[in-house]
Amino acid sequence: MRPLLPLGFAVGLVVSCGTGETPESPKVRTTYRVLSGVSMGATGAAALGFTHPEKFDAVAVLGGPLDGAYFGRMVDRFMTGGFCPRADLEAILARDPARLNDPVEIAKCEKPEPAIGWEHAQSFNRWHFSTNGTQTHRDTYLDMFTDITLAYGNFGTENPESAFAPPGVPVEHVRHPPADFCTHPVRVKQLYNLEYNPEGKYDAVTFCDGEPTLYRCSGSGERVDFCSEPANVLQPLPRAMEAAFAAAYCAAKGGVHEANKNDDLEFMYANAGAVDPCREATRPFTLALAYDYNGNGRRDYGEPLVKNARERFDDTGVDGCADAKEDGKGGCTATGASGDPNHDDYDPDSNPRGTENDWLREEGEAYRDDGLDGVAGTHDVGEGNGAYDLASGLKKFLQYDGRSNLRQLTPASRARVSVLVDGGIRDVFNLGLMSKHFFSLLKSLRGETAVGEYRDFLEIPGMKDRRSGTYNPWNALWPVKVPRDVAVFYGKEHPTTAELLDGEGDHVGTAGEAVNRFYTLFNWAAASWPGLDRPATPLGGATASERQRIESFDSQALGAKWEYAISLPPGYDAAENAAARYPVVFMLHGYGMNPRDFMATSVLTDIFVTDTDVRLRPMIFVFPNGRCCWTNALTKARDCRETDETGKDIDQTAPGWARECQSGSFYVNRSGYDSGDGSRYGDALFELMEHIDQRYRTLETTDVTAR
Repeated sequence: MRPLLPLGFAVGLVVSCGTGETPESPKVRTTYRVLSGVSMGATGAAALGFTHPEKFDAVAVLGGPLDGAYFGRMVDRFMTGGFCPRADLEAILARDPARLNDPVEIAKCEKPEPAIGWEHAQSFNRWHFSTNGTQTHRDTYLDMFTDITLAYGNFGTENPESAFAPPGVPVEHVRHPPADFCTHPVRVKQLYNLEYNPEGKYDAVTFCDGEPTLYRCSGSGERVDFCSEPANVLQPLPRAMEAAFAAAYCAAKGGVHEANKNDDLEFMYANAGAVDPCREATRPFTLALAYDYNGNGRRDYGEPLVKNARERFDDTGVDGCADAKEDGKGGCTATGASGDPNHDDYDPDSNPRGTENDWLREEGEAYRDDGLDGVAGTHDVGEGNGAYDLASGLKKFLQYDGRSNLRQLTPASRARVSVLVDGGIRDVFNLGLMSKHFFSLLKSLRGETAVGEYRDFLEIPGMKDRRSGTYNPWNALWPVKVPRDVAVFYGKEHPTTAELLDGEGDHVGTAGEAVNRFYTLFNWAAASWPGLDRPATPLGGATASERQRIESFDSQALGAKWEYAISLPPGYDAAENAAARYPVVFMLHGYGMNPRDFMATSVLTDIFVTDTDVRLRPMIFVFPNGRCCWTNALTKARDCRETDETGKDIDQTAPGWARECQSGSFYVNRSGYDSGDGSRYGDALFELMEHIDQRYRTLETTDVTAR
């Protein structure tokens, strides 16, 4: 029978043999804080929670990139990959340089990466589209890529002059793209790359991208094919001429209709997110360069991106030996072996601690000390320095990586911090898969009986309503039946088309899945301290709207007022609770949201806090602002709020205000465009924790025998 509380949360008495003495039970450091987040906020929760585990009792990551090695694989092989091999591209170039922009020709030699379970197969020219939570098309991706690069640094190349700009590109050119960015590219010569430019003979160029307007013929439902006109392959059609072309294309097919208004989701899922090489691209792609094989000054459909993010290595595992040479004893002497004799192949289900083919270079794995470009003799970054090198953006991301930091935690730290993760099995960003990888490692380290991995919310023990069969987690069974470490992976294996379009298993999920995610978080968090006294929660008192507030404080880290929302629990203002103190749940919101958007979720708990049968633990909820700060180009002022004291939007208070990023800070200290552009968003969160402790009746960190 499983004990009431898992190891690390309750420690039983141990009687010393022969003496009859009862030694004092070990104490558990308890902060009475939970750090949680969704989507972008989950990225921040994982980054800060597992690099500062001493500050939290629990970390909840609802749909975040918990596996940095896999995230690197996804970006490298899918989001910026899938191109034809160099030999094939050069063969096309020799036959007809214009055919490098012909999608039919390029499709013959493309080498898409095989997908693994739950993974979306995609390439740079065809990104996976979704409308779940937001419309995720190429412009959305570019916004997110821009912001995560501003947070961490460039994932694809290294530039000593800028953490953001590709090498050879002036930082101001990407910070404030000029009007002629798309028509007058910056050319960078002799930018070597092992895979696509080993001799340095092709120039690299800046280029434009973006989501094209989709057109379909209203009678047939057919997508307008702009590449059906050979002239558009040679010279992409200007945007101003698109509508006329579409009308002519559909003239005999029932008329033309613009189709990017979510009025036909099946059409959108089948066609959105893709590059259209036969129309002008108008959105500056500021993060990367492309190799201009045919020298026409733009990125044609088949031309690859410059990717010099890491020195090349053999992913053979720490034994330094590929499967075919493993001897089954941890050595490397056999030849022609089959299978995995040394049992070191990475598999998230059967061998989550395996290091062979885990997309990460570990000590013992051979690498080529040829620098980030992979070409010897170019004197590139890292060449010949005797160390394995990564681009600084990728290196920083891996320093914050949940799976890597979990592995590095001491057993004591892992024992005292409980974990909740979730994810959809069809998440547009493969976040459910990354949560799976993380939790499989945790399960391996903790022991399978000490954790709970569930394929649906209804599988969580004790949470299925006996009468309706629906998910009902509002009960007192969490500390009794549910392990403290929980993973829930939602989404049907075989959904209908209608269910897919409704978000089944996607980033946010269906409406029901989204609500269940929050229900799970609130109940799991409330069960973190089953031995803690519970303040009274009388009916009446301050209303929910009175207990929910938008506030700010003077952040030294950010050099400005920083906004947050706070929701106080029922009974906080009651006279009998004047001395009562409360645990705090910090909730980091998703990309494009703000604290006001997220604050309303806490209202879900109110009725269950006051319900005499459920008696959910009253907790303080804090919602830090994840939007980037405003800076004023005219006054040099900074403000990290959404509105001022009068409720007026910051950018409407005076001329000159602009955000530091598109939509989100990712809650980590910002790398920015250059060395003078850093903002300490991660440090500000810890400042906020201290501010909340000073302003509200929170529980102090202490050592307890059992939580």
